[in-house]
Amino acid sequence: MSQSAPLVRIIVAQPRHRLGSPGPLGGTARVLEHLGREMDIAIVHDAETCLARAAGAPTDLVVLDAGLEAEGDRILEALRASGPPVVVVTDRPEDERIHAAFRNGAADCVAAGQDYARVLPIVALEQIRRWRETVERGQVEQRLRDLERLGDAIVEAIPAPIAVLSAEGRVVSANPEFARAFGVSLDAVAGKPLEHLVPEELYESGVLRLLIASAARAGGGNGVDRGTVGRTRRFDVRVRRLGEGGGLLVVLWDVTERDQLAKRLADLTRYNENVIQNLNSALIVVDRAGAITFANQAAEGVFAAEPGTLRGQLLWDWFPGTSPEKLLVARTLTEGVRHRNAETVITRRDGSLLPIGVSCAPLTDAAGERIGAVAIFEDLSELKELQRAVLQNEKMASIGQLAAGVAHEINNPMGFIHANLCQMTEYLTDVRRVWDEVVRLQESIAGGSLGEIRRQSLGLSQLVRQLDVEYLVGDFAKALRESQEGSERIRHIVQDLRSFSRHDPGERTLADLNECLDSTASIAWAMMKHSVVLRKEYRDVPRVRCYPMQLKQVFMNLLVNAYQAIQERFAQSGEIGEIRLQTAERHGGVTVTVTDNGIGIRPEHVNRIFDPFFTTKEVGIGTGLGLSTSFSIVQRHGGTLKVESKPGEGSSFELFLPLAAGDETGPADGGTSAAGGAGRA
Repeated sequence: MSQSAPLVRIIVAQPRHRLGSPGPLGGTARVLEHLGREMDIAIVHDAETCLARAAGAPTDLVVLDAGLEAEGDRILEALRASGPPVVVVTDRPEDERIHAAFRNGAADCVAAGQDYARVLPIVALEQIRRWRETVERGQVEQRLRDLERLGDAIVEAIPAPIAVLSAEGRVVSANPEFARAFGVSLDAVAGKPLEHLVPEELYESGVLRLLIASAARAGGGNGVDRGTVGRTRRFDVRVRRLGEGGGLLVVLWDVTERDQLAKRLADLTRYNENVIQNLNSALIVVDRAGAITFANQAAEGVFAAEPGTLRGQLLWDWFPGTSPEKLLVARTLTEGVRHRNAETVITRRDGSLLPIGVSCAPLTDAAGERIGAVAIFEDLSELKELQRAVLQNEKMASIGQLAAGVAHEINNPMGFIHANLCQMTEYLTDVRRVWDEVVRLQESIAGGSLGEIRRQSLGLSQLVRQLDVEYLVGDFAKALRESQEGSERIRHIVQDLRSFSRHDPGERTLADLNECLDSTASIAWAMMKHSVVLRKEYRDVPRVRCYPMQLKQVFMNLLVNAYQAIQERFAQSGEIGEIRLQTAERHGGVTVTVTDNGIGIRPEHVNRIFDPFFTTKEVGIGTGLGLSTSFSIVQRHGGTLKVESKPGEGSSFELFLPLAAGDETGPADGGTSAAGGAGRA
């Protein structure tokens, strides 16, 4: 045997007394060793050891010494059904035990003699060859059976109707899915034409029939195409020849649901694309590093970028001077925080600033890991202009409400200024008479006539006594002072009105809230001074970076509401109401409190008073926008506006504005402190 041949395992079962005996059977193992080097020969002396060794490893041959008698019969009986083959050797060939061995399943028998050493290897080799052929054939047959079972399992498990056709187009077999899909019984399909089993629309659509005809022709190929059943079901049709016998394999994949899903996916993709590209707001997707991976057309307009140039650029480039970690989108990338309607400013490539609103959310993959962020940027420039216009209109409406009071406030000083001017005109006539006498006296003195001088001097003295010049001069001076005070009062009123009605500069500046509140109260005072005591309790507070004109509008709305609440409560009784103005520093910000003892707010209305167009006033008196606008302005500053009220006792509005980080927040120059002060006409 060659060195590359597989290892041959042989078991020699013989009695112990045979070992080393001078007879032929004593050298059985040595005789078998001449078969080749790839040999594994084991010598055993009982049935149990022999059978255990044969079961433990593949064995090609058992050489059984007939001298084992009953033990040998056990070995033959055990190996008769499953092998390996057993060759019996004996020194008594005429013994009846040899015939019994053949009956018990021995494969051959070799008698000890002169040619024992030559015959035994030949017999052993033949039995080994036959056994290995049998084993290999059994293994192949087992593999074929396994493959057949696997094929049957695959065919039955495939979720597609499958049928095998004969050369005549009749069904030889079909899988369970074929029976389920077309509502037929597997027991009834064999031998029937395929067109009798599948829906007519599928077969007669031309696809299936033509593919079968093409594949069935001599030399015809395999085919794949798509057919339909009515308007609702669709199939992918596949036909394949099975060898030269003319048989066909037909596979009908129901792709109805797949096509519907593909259509829905395509429709959804087009829909999302239309929505995204037609958004008025800029939509941008960034990766974990902040690089733009997608941008719609509106984004190119908002960022003033050339079409198709945004992809790959860093979003942080539009926020120069600001470290990325301080930006909202960066927090979304690192922390997964969502933001809505935050306001900021971007710097375009041309250096222009654009106010924008930012909403952003994290973008995750199927495993929930953050892979980027989606951000929407809305151009707020028009909205800011509209807000400024609304704020200005609201100011004008407030000024309209104050017009009567302001007119009265101006009329008072104008009245006594006019009266003083009339009086001073009369005084000027009297002064002119005195001056004329003085001139004539000067002329007499120049003439040198003593009598004329005395006469003119006497006349001047009489006129001075008659006109009471001393009183005239004093009253004239008093009228001038009063007129100056009245004109100064008018100047202050006009100045406050001009300051209140001025357009907001559009950017935050450091402002003294005491001054803002006090100048606004000065305007409102003209309207309310006959029915309200105004108490001011201002503390030294830091300056706040804010929109001062907008905050003045908030203060005016709160003062007008307080005055109207007092009027509603005390209109019939004529009592004097009270409004208290307070400022204080608290928790990193400044609070402004406006408290009145007016009619108060009913509990069911407290949670709605900041809603747009909600008002409890009569038609023509309130628009429902004052407190809503005030609430929006305070929110824009990052602050809060709260109210506490008791019906019949009054209300208290508290406004809190935080101090912007990094701003100068020292006490404002010229800050007033008027704790306990009161104003009343």
